[in-house]
Amino acid sequence: MRPTISAILFVSGMLALSAQTVLAQKLVPVRDLSPADAKTTEYFGNIFGLRQLKDGGVLVNDGIRRQLVTLDPTFTKRMVVVDSVAEGGQSYGPRASPLIPYLADSSLFVDGTSLSLLVLDPTGKIAHVMSAPKPSDLRFLASAASGVDAQGNLIYRAPLIMTRSTSSAPTAPGAAPAMPQPPDSASIVRANFETRMVDTVGRVKTQGGTSMNMTQGPDGRMQMTMRINPLSTVDEWAVLSDGTLAFVRGHDYHIDWIKPDGKTFSSPKLPFDWKRLTDEDKQALIDSARTAQEKQMADSKAAAAAPGANAARAGADIAMVSAMAAGGGGGEMRVVVSGAPGGGGSVGGASVMAFGGGPGGAQAITTKMEFVPLKEIPDYYPAIRAGATKADLDGNLWILPTTSAQAKSGELVYDVINNKGELFQRVRLPVGRSIAGFGHNGVVYLMYRNADLGWALERTRILNNGRAAE
Repeated sequence: MRPTISAILFVSGMLALSAQTVLAQKLVPVRDLSPADAKTTEYFGNIFGLRQLKDGGVLVNDGIRRQLVTLDPTFTKRMVVVDSVAEGGQSYGPRASPLIPYLADSSLFVDGTSLSLLVLDPTGKIAHVMSAPKPSDLRFLASAASGVDAQGNLIYRAPLIMTRSTSSAPTAPGAAPAMPQPPDSASIVRANFETRMVDTVGRVKTQGGTSMNMTQGPDGRMQMTMRINPLSTVDEWAVLSDGTLAFVRGHDYHIDWIKPDGKTFSSPKLPFDWKRLTDEDKQALIDSARTAQEKQMADSKAAAAAPGANAARAGADIAMVSAMAAGGGGGEMRVVVSGAPGGGGSVGGASVMAFGGGPGGAQAITTKMEFVPLKEIPDYYPAIRAGATKADLDGNLWILPTTSAQAKSGELVYDVINNKGELFQRVRLPVGRSIAGFGHNGVVYLMYRNADLGWALERTRILNNGRAAE
Protein backbone atom coordinates (compact mmCIF):
# COMPACT_ATOMS: atom_id res chain seq x y z
CA MET A 1 0.00 0.00 0.00
CA ARG A 2 1.37 3.40 -0.92
CA PRO A 3 1.59 5.95 1.91
CA THR A 4 -0.88 8.81 1.79
CA ILE A 5 0.22 12.39 1.27
CA SER A 6 -0.90 13.28 4.81
CA ALA A 7 1.22 10.47 6.25
CA ILE A 8 4.23 11.61 4.26
CA LEU A 9 3.74 15.19 5.45
CA PHE A 10 3.40 14.02 9.06
CA VAL A 11 6.61 11.99 8.97
CA SER A 12 8.43 14.83 7.20
CA GLY A 13 7.25 17.26 9.84
CA MET A 14 8.41 15.01 12.67
CA LEU A 15 11.83 14.59 11.04
CA ALA A 16 12.13 18.34 10.58
CA LEU A 17 11.16 18.96 14.20
CA SER A 18 13.67 16.37 15.38
CA ALA A 19 16.39 17.98 13.28
CA GLN A 20 15.54 21.42 14.69
CA THR A 21 15.66 20.06 18.25
CA VAL A 22 19.07 18.46 17.70
CA LEU A 23 20.39 21.70 16.16
CA ALA A 24 19.01 23.76 19.05
CA GLN A 25 20.62 21.38 21.55
CA LYS A 26 24.02 21.75 19.87
CA LEU A 27 23.86 25.55 19.72
CA VAL A 28 23.28 25.95 23.48
CA PRO A 29 26.62 26.04 25.33
CA VAL A 30 27.05 23.72 28.32
CA ARG A 31 29.00 25.34 31.13
CA ASP A 32 30.55 23.76 34.20
CA LEU A 33 31.15 25.24 37.64
CA SER A 34 34.49 26.31 39.02
CA PRO A 35 36.14 24.49 41.94
CA ALA A 36 34.66 25.65 45.24
CA ASP A 37 36.37 28.72 46.74
CA ALA A 38 34.71 28.27 50.16
CA LYS A 39 33.38 25.24 52.02
CA THR A 40 31.75 24.79 55.41
CA THR A 41 33.56 22.70 57.98
CA GLU A 42 30.50 22.34 60.20
CA TYR A 43 27.37 20.58 58.97
CA PHE A 44 23.68 21.47 58.91
CA GLY A 45 20.66 19.30 59.68
CA ASN A 46 19.41 20.36 56.25
CA ILE A 47 19.64 23.45 54.04
CA PHE A 48 16.12 24.69 53.49
CA GLY A 49 17.24 27.62 51.34
CA LEU A 50 19.76 30.42 51.75
CA ARG A 51 20.30 34.08 50.92
CA GLN A 52 23.52 35.83 49.95
CA LEU A 53 24.38 38.69 52.34
CA LYS A 54 25.73 42.15 51.63
CA ASP A 55 29.29 41.26 52.72
CA GLY A 56 29.45 38.09 50.61
CA GLY A 57 28.45 35.77 53.41
CA VAL A 58 25.20 33.81 53.49
CA LEU A 59 22.12 33.37 55.63
CA VAL A 60 21.28 29.65 55.86
CA ASN A 61 17.90 28.21 56.83
CA ASP A 62 18.36 24.93 58.72
CA GLY A 63 14.83 23.53 58.93
CA ILE A 64 15.82 20.36 60.83
CA ARG A 65 17.60 22.16 63.68
CA ARG A 66 15.17 25.09 63.31
CA GLN A 67 17.81 27.77 63.06
CA LEU A 68 18.71 30.71 60.84
CA VAL A 69 22.51 30.89 60.70
CA THR A 70 24.82 33.47 59.10
CA LEU A 71 28.22 32.52 57.69
CA ASP A 72 30.98 35.01 56.91
CA PRO A 73 32.45 35.08 53.35
CA THR A 74 35.04 32.44 54.27
CA PHE A 75 32.37 30.10 55.69
CA THR A 76 34.43 29.71 58.87
CA LYS A 77 32.50 31.96 61.27
CA ARG A 78 28.87 31.27 62.01
CA MET A 79 26.28 33.05 64.12
CA VAL A 80 22.77 31.90 65.01
CA VAL A 81 20.27 34.65 64.20
CA VAL A 82 17.08 32.76 65.05
CA ASP A 83 17.18 29.64 67.22
CA SER A 84 14.74 26.86 68.04
CA VAL A 85 14.37 28.24 71.56
CA ALA A 86 13.90 31.96 72.14
CA GLU A 87 16.39 33.56 74.49
CA GLY A 88 15.16 37.12 74.83
CA GLY A 89 14.45 37.21 71.11
CA GLN A 90 12.61 35.47 68.31
CA SER A 91 12.05 31.71 68.22
CA TYR A 92 12.24 29.76 64.95
CA GLY A 93 8.97 27.94 65.58
CA PRO A 94 7.87 24.29 65.78
CA ARG A 95 8.45 23.31 62.12
CA ALA A 96 10.59 24.19 59.10
CA SER A 97 9.65 27.59 57.65
CA PRO A 98 10.66 29.12 54.32
CA LEU A 99 13.12 31.94 53.67
CA ILE A 100 11.73 34.15 50.88
CA PRO A 101 13.67 36.65 48.72
CA TYR A 102 12.44 40.21 49.35
CA LEU A 103 13.25 43.66 48.06
CA ALA A 104 16.82 45.00 47.82
CA ASP A 105 18.48 41.74 48.93
CA SER A 106 16.46 41.59 52.13
CA SER A 107 14.53 38.44 53.07
CA LEU A 108 11.24 37.36 54.58
CA PHE A 109 11.03 34.53 57.08
CA VAL A 110 7.71 32.93 57.98
CA ASP A 111 7.08 32.82 61.71
CA GLY A 112 4.84 29.76 61.93
CA THR A 113 3.95 30.41 65.57
CA SER A 114 2.62 33.97 65.28
CA LEU A 115 1.72 33.66 61.55
CA SER A 116 3.66 36.80 60.74
CA LEU A 117 6.71 37.63 58.61
CA LEU A 118 10.14 38.56 59.89
CA VAL A 119 11.98 41.00 57.63
CA LEU A 120 15.74 40.39 57.62
CA ASP A 121 17.98 43.11 56.21
CA PRO A 122 20.83 42.43 53.70
CA THR A 123 23.20 41.73 56.63
CA GLY A 124 20.96 38.96 57.98
CA LYS A 125 19.67 40.89 61.00
CA ILE A 126 15.99 41.07 61.94
CA ALA A 127 14.78 44.52 60.93
CA HIS A 128 11.08 44.34 61.82
CA VAL A 129 7.96 42.17 61.74
CA MET A 130 5.14 42.41 59.17
CA SER A 131 1.67 40.96 59.20
CA ALA A 132 0.57 39.06 56.11
CA PRO A 133 -2.52 39.98 54.07
CA LYS A 134 -3.86 36.46 54.70
CA PRO A 135 -2.04 35.06 57.76
CA SER A 136 -3.71 31.63 57.59
CA ASP A 137 -1.94 30.95 54.27
CA LEU A 138 1.54 31.37 55.77
CA ARG A 139 1.57 27.88 57.24
CA PHE A 140 1.37 26.45 53.72
CA LEU A 141 4.30 28.37 52.24
CA ALA A 142 6.83 25.73 53.27
CA SER A 143 5.46 23.33 50.64
CA ALA A 144 6.40 25.41 47.58
CA ALA A 145 8.61 28.29 46.50
CA SER A 146 7.46 31.88 47.01
CA GLY A 147 8.73 35.31 46.03
CA VAL A 148 7.86 38.96 45.62
CA ASP A 149 7.18 40.97 42.49
CA ALA A 150 8.69 44.33 41.57
CA GLN A 151 6.08 46.14 43.70
CA GLY A 152 6.85 44.07 46.78
CA ASN A 153 3.69 41.94 46.63
CA LEU A 154 4.04 38.43 48.03
CA ILE A 155 3.57 35.77 45.33
CA TYR A 156 2.82 32.23 46.43
CA ARG A 157 0.85 29.11 45.63
CA ALA A 158 -2.50 29.05 47.38
CA PRO A 159 -3.40 25.97 49.46
CA LEU A 160 -5.14 23.15 47.61
CA ILE A 161 -8.66 22.90 48.97
CA MET A 162 -10.93 19.87 48.71
CA THR A 163 -14.50 20.63 49.78
CA ARG A 164 -17.26 18.13 50.50
CA SER A 165 -20.66 19.24 51.75
CA THR A 166 -22.59 16.69 53.80
CA SER A 167 -25.65 18.86 54.42
CA SER A 168 -26.71 19.37 50.79
CA ALA A 169 -26.55 15.71 49.70
CA PRO A 170 -27.22 13.35 52.63
CA THR A 171 -26.28 9.73 52.12
CA ALA A 172 -28.40 6.72 52.99
CA PRO A 173 -27.87 5.17 56.43
CA GLY A 174 -24.74 3.06 56.39
CA ALA A 175 -23.63 4.27 52.95
CA ALA A 176 -20.09 5.43 52.41
CA PRO A 177 -19.70 9.23 52.24
CA ALA A 178 -18.71 10.77 48.94
CA MET A 179 -14.99 11.47 48.72
CA PRO A 180 -13.69 14.92 47.76
CA GLN A 181 -11.26 14.53 44.88
CA PRO A 182 -7.83 16.21 44.89
CA PRO A 183 -7.74 19.16 42.46
CA ASP A 184 -5.43 18.91 39.47
CA SER A 185 -4.32 22.54 39.56
CA ALA A 186 -3.56 25.33 42.00
CA SER A 187 -3.79 29.10 41.98
CA ILE A 188 -0.74 31.34 42.12
CA VAL A 189 -1.82 34.39 44.08
CA ARG A 190 -0.55 37.91 44.75
CA ALA A 191 -0.92 39.41 48.22
CA ASN A 192 -0.65 43.19 48.62
CA PHE A 193 0.71 44.29 52.00
CA GLU A 194 -0.92 47.74 51.80
CA THR A 195 -4.42 46.94 50.56
CA ARG A 196 -4.47 43.46 52.20
CA MET A 197 -6.03 42.13 48.99
CA VAL A 198 -5.19 38.69 47.57
CA ASP A 199 -5.87 37.99 43.89
CA THR A 200 -5.01 35.20 41.44
CA VAL A 201 -2.30 35.85 38.82
CA GLY A 202 -2.15 32.38 37.24
CA ARG A 203 -2.70 28.67 37.66
CA VAL A 204 -0.39 25.67 37.52
CA LYS A 205 -1.13 21.99 37.02
CA THR A 206 -0.17 20.09 40.17
CA GLN A 207 -1.08 16.46 39.52
CA GLY A 208 -3.07 14.14 37.35
CA GLY A 209 -4.52 10.65 37.45
CA THR A 210 -5.01 10.45 41.22
CA SER A 211 -8.47 9.70 42.60
CA MET A 212 -9.99 8.56 45.88
CA ASN A 213 -13.01 6.39 46.61
CA MET A 214 -14.68 5.51 49.90
CA THR A 215 -16.32 2.13 50.58
CA GLN A 216 -17.80 0.44 53.63
CA GLY A 217 -17.00 -3.18 54.42
CA PRO A 218 -19.36 -5.85 55.85
CA ASP A 219 -18.02 -5.04 59.32
CA GLY A 220 -19.05 -1.41 58.92
CA ARG A 221 -15.49 -0.11 58.75
CA MET A 222 -14.69 2.57 56.21
CA GLN A 223 -11.93 2.11 53.66
CA MET A 224 -10.53 4.73 51.34
CA THR A 225 -8.95 3.47 48.12
CA MET A 226 -6.45 5.75 46.42
CA ARG A 227 -5.78 5.20 42.72
CA ILE A 228 -2.40 6.71 41.85
CA ASN A 229 -0.56 7.54 38.65
CA PRO A 230 3.15 7.70 39.62
CA LEU A 231 4.11 9.85 36.63
CA SER A 232 2.23 13.12 36.50
CA THR A 233 2.68 16.02 34.12
CA VAL A 234 2.95 19.16 36.24
CA ASP A 235 3.63 22.85 35.76
CA GLU A 236 6.12 24.89 37.74
CA TRP A 237 6.64 28.59 38.32
CA ALA A 238 9.04 31.13 39.76
CA VAL A 239 9.46 34.86 40.38
CA LEU A 240 12.63 36.20 38.74
CA SER A 241 14.81 38.72 40.55
CA ASP A 242 13.37 41.58 38.46
CA GLY A 243 9.80 40.65 39.43
CA THR A 244 8.93 38.77 36.23
CA LEU A 245 6.66 35.75 36.74
CA ALA A 246 7.45 32.60 34.77
CA PHE A 247 5.04 29.66 34.39
CA VAL A 248 6.74 26.57 32.96
CA ARG A 249 4.20 24.31 31.23
CA GLY A 250 5.09 20.67 31.60
CA HIS A 251 3.00 19.26 28.76
CA ASP A 252 5.05 20.86 25.99
CA TYR A 253 7.92 22.60 27.85
CA HIS A 254 7.18 26.23 27.06
CA ILE A 255 7.02 29.26 29.37
CA ASP A 256 4.23 31.80 29.90
CA TRP A 257 5.53 35.13 31.20
CA ILE A 258 4.08 38.07 33.12
CA LYS A 259 6.41 41.09 33.06
CA PRO A 260 6.58 43.63 35.92
CA ASP A 261 4.48 46.08 33.86
CA GLY A 262 1.72 43.46 33.47
CA LYS A 263 2.45 42.55 29.86
CA THR A 264 2.25 38.85 29.01
CA PHE A 265 3.85 36.67 26.37
CA SER A 266 4.70 33.04 25.70
CA SER A 267 8.14 31.92 24.56
CA PRO A 268 8.66 29.03 22.10
CA LYS A 269 8.92 25.42 23.23
CA LEU A 270 12.29 24.59 24.72
CA PRO A 271 14.36 21.70 23.32
CA PHE A 272 14.08 18.59 25.44
CA ASP A 273 15.54 15.07 25.29
CA TRP A 274 12.29 13.11 25.23
CA LYS A 275 12.91 9.65 26.69
CA ARG A 276 10.50 6.80 25.98
CA LEU A 277 9.27 4.56 28.78
CA THR A 278 9.02 0.82 28.30
CA ASP A 279 6.56 -1.29 30.27
CA GLU A 280 9.51 -2.37 32.42
CA ASP A 281 10.32 1.28 33.14
CA LYS A 282 6.69 1.96 34.08
CA GLN A 283 6.59 -1.03 36.43
CA ALA A 284 9.81 0.17 38.08
CA LEU A 285 8.17 3.57 38.67
CA ILE A 286 5.17 1.88 40.28
CA ASP A 287 7.39 -0.28 42.49
CA SER A 288 9.40 2.75 43.61
CA ALA A 289 6.28 4.80 44.32
CA ARG A 290 4.72 1.91 46.25
CA THR A 291 7.81 1.55 48.44
CA ALA A 292 7.84 5.27 49.21
CA GLN A 293 4.10 5.31 49.98
CA GLU A 294 4.31 2.27 52.24
CA LYS A 295 7.11 3.85 54.22
CA GLN A 296 5.13 7.04 54.60
CA MET A 297 2.07 5.12 55.71
CA ALA A 298 4.14 3.17 58.24
CA ASP A 299 5.62 6.38 59.64
CA SER A 300 2.14 7.89 59.94
CA LYS A 301 0.78 4.82 61.70
CA ALA A 302 3.71 4.85 64.12
CA ALA A 303 2.98 8.48 64.95
CA ALA A 304 -0.71 7.69 65.36
CA ALA A 305 0.15 4.90 67.83
CA ALA A 306 1.91 7.33 70.14
CA PRO A 307 0.33 7.86 73.59
CA GLY A 308 -2.64 10.19 73.40
CA ALA A 309 -3.14 9.79 69.64
CA ASN A 310 -6.74 10.00 68.49
CA ALA A 311 -7.82 7.15 66.20
CA ALA A 312 -10.07 9.26 64.03
CA ARG A 313 -7.49 11.95 63.63
CA ALA A 314 -4.85 9.33 62.86
CA GLY A 315 -6.98 7.84 60.09
CA ALA A 316 -7.60 11.22 58.50
CA ASP A 317 -3.95 12.21 58.84
CA ILE A 318 -2.73 9.00 57.20
CA ALA A 319 -5.19 9.42 54.35
CA MET A 320 -4.27 13.03 53.70
CA VAL A 321 -0.52 12.47 53.92
CA SER A 322 -0.87 9.80 51.26
CA ALA A 323 -3.01 12.07 49.10
CA MET A 324 -0.47 14.85 49.30
CA ALA A 325 2.36 12.54 48.35
CA ALA A 326 0.42 11.16 45.42
CA GLY A 327 -0.49 14.60 44.14
CA GLY A 328 2.83 15.20 42.45
CA GLY A 329 2.79 18.89 43.18
CA GLY A 330 4.69 18.82 46.41
CA GLY A 331 2.00 20.85 48.17
CA GLU A 332 -0.28 20.59 51.13
CA MET A 333 -4.06 20.24 51.00
CA ARG A 334 -6.76 21.64 53.19
CA VAL A 335 -9.89 19.50 53.51
CA VAL A 336 -13.09 21.30 54.39
CA VAL A 337 -16.08 19.14 55.34
CA SER A 338 -19.15 21.21 56.15
CA GLY A 339 -21.93 19.82 58.32
CA ALA A 340 -20.04 16.69 59.43
CA PRO A 341 -20.22 15.49 63.04
CA GLY A 342 -16.67 14.14 62.90
CA GLY A 343 -13.71 15.42 64.85
CA GLY A 344 -10.88 17.59 63.59
CA GLY A 345 -7.21 17.10 63.01
CA SER A 346 -4.32 18.55 61.08
CA VAL A 347 -1.62 17.57 58.63
CA GLY A 348 1.39 19.86 58.52
CA GLY A 349 -0.87 22.79 59.42
CA ALA A 350 -3.62 21.82 56.97
CA SER A 351 -7.16 21.69 58.37
CA VAL A 352 -8.57 18.15 58.30
CA MET A 353 -11.97 16.78 59.30
CA ALA A 354 -12.54 13.10 59.99
CA PHE A 355 -15.67 11.62 58.45
CA GLY A 356 -18.69 11.25 60.69
CA GLY A 357 -19.57 7.80 61.96
CA GLY A 358 -23.07 8.34 63.30
CA PRO A 359 -23.95 8.67 66.98
CA GLY A 360 -20.54 7.44 68.01
CA GLY A 361 -18.82 10.37 66.33
CA ALA A 362 -15.94 10.15 63.91
CA GLN A 363 -14.52 6.78 62.99
CA ALA A 364 -11.11 5.66 61.78
CA ILE A 365 -10.57 5.21 58.08
CA THR A 366 -8.21 2.59 56.68
CA THR A 367 -6.49 3.33 53.39
CA LYS A 368 -5.57 1.17 50.44
CA MET A 369 -3.35 2.16 47.53
CA GLU A 370 -3.79 1.09 43.95
CA PHE A 371 -1.83 2.12 40.90
CA VAL A 372 -3.21 2.79 37.45
CA PRO A 373 -2.63 0.17 34.71
CA LEU A 374 0.59 0.53 32.74
CA LYS A 375 -1.33 1.75 29.69
CA GLU A 376 -2.49 4.84 31.62
CA ILE A 377 1.09 5.89 32.43
CA PRO A 378 2.57 8.25 29.79
CA ASP A 379 4.86 6.70 27.19
CA TYR A 380 7.45 9.46 27.69
CA TYR A 381 8.93 11.09 30.74
CA PRO A 382 7.38 14.54 31.28
CA ALA A 383 9.70 17.48 30.71
CA ILE A 384 9.82 18.58 34.37
CA ARG A 385 9.03 17.41 37.87
CA ALA A 386 7.60 19.31 40.82
CA GLY A 387 10.17 21.74 42.23
CA ALA A 388 12.11 21.96 38.95
CA THR A 389 12.47 25.76 38.78
CA LYS A 390 14.76 28.23 40.55
CA ALA A 391 15.38 31.94 40.04
CA ASP A 392 18.93 33.27 40.36
CA LEU A 393 19.94 36.82 41.33
CA ASP A 394 20.94 37.80 37.78
CA GLY A 395 17.44 37.77 36.29
CA ASN A 396 17.49 34.21 34.96
CA LEU A 397 15.28 31.15 35.36
CA TRP A 398 16.90 27.76 36.00
CA ILE A 399 14.92 24.66 35.04
CA LEU A 400 15.93 21.07 35.80
CA PRO A 401 14.53 18.77 33.07
CA THR A 402 13.77 15.16 33.91
CA THR A 403 16.29 13.93 31.31
CA SER A 404 19.39 15.47 29.76
CA ALA A 405 21.80 14.16 27.15
CA GLN A 406 24.44 16.58 28.52
CA ALA A 407 24.83 14.62 31.78
CA LYS A 408 28.05 12.59 31.67
CA SER A 409 27.82 10.60 34.91
CA GLY A 410 24.38 11.34 36.29
CA GLU A 411 25.03 15.00 37.10
CA LEU A 412 22.19 17.51 37.27
CA VAL A 413 22.12 19.72 34.17
CA TYR A 414 19.99 22.88 34.28
CA ASP A 415 18.52 24.83 31.39
CA VAL A 416 19.09 28.54 32.04
CA ILE A 417 16.65 30.98 30.43
CA ASN A 418 16.79 34.77 30.52
CA ASN A 419 13.75 37.01 31.07
CA LYS A 420 13.22 37.24 27.30
CA GLY A 421 12.49 33.53 27.19
CA GLU A 422 15.82 32.61 25.54
CA LEU A 423 17.66 29.43 26.50
CA PHE A 424 21.19 30.84 26.43
CA GLN A 425 23.14 28.20 28.35
CA ARG A 426 23.05 24.96 30.28
CA VAL A 427 24.92 24.49 33.55
CA ARG A 428 26.24 21.10 34.64
CA LEU A 429 26.67 20.54 38.37
CA PRO A 430 29.33 18.27 39.89
CA VAL A 431 28.22 14.74 40.73
CA GLY A 432 26.41 14.54 44.05
CA ARG A 433 25.73 18.27 44.26
CA SER A 434 22.46 20.17 44.16
CA ILE A 435 21.68 23.88 44.22
CA ALA A 436 21.14 25.52 47.61
CA GLY A 437 20.90 29.09 46.30
CA PHE A 438 22.49 31.81 44.23
CA GLY A 439 24.61 34.92 44.51
CA HIS A 440 25.10 37.84 42.16
CA ASN A 441 27.24 37.66 39.00
CA GLY A 442 27.11 33.93 38.41
CA VAL A 443 27.74 32.73 41.99
CA VAL A 444 26.11 29.38 42.77
CA TYR A 445 25.88 27.78 46.21
CA LEU A 446 25.92 24.00 46.21
CA MET A 447 25.00 21.55 48.93
CA TYR A 448 25.90 17.93 49.43
CA ARG A 449 25.18 15.37 52.11
CA ASN A 450 27.49 13.38 54.33
CA ALA A 451 25.53 10.34 55.47
CA ASP A 452 26.97 10.53 58.99
CA LEU A 453 27.38 14.26 59.59
CA GLY A 454 24.66 16.09 57.66
CA TRP A 455 24.65 18.71 54.91
CA ALA A 456 27.59 20.86 53.84
CA LEU A 457 27.69 24.01 51.73
CA GLU A 458 30.15 25.30 49.16
CA ARG A 459 30.43 28.38 46.94
CA THR A 460 31.32 28.21 43.27
CA ARG A 461 30.85 30.15 40.03
CA ILE A 462 29.72 29.51 36.47
CA LEU A 463 32.75 29.20 34.21
CA ASN A 464 33.08 31.35 31.07
CA ASN A 465 30.99 34.23 32.43
CA GLY A 466 27.66 32.41 32.26
CA ARG A 467 25.56 35.59 32.33
CA ALA A 468 22.68 36.38 30.04
CA ALA A 469 23.33 38.81 27.20
CA GLU A 470 21.97 42.29 27.85
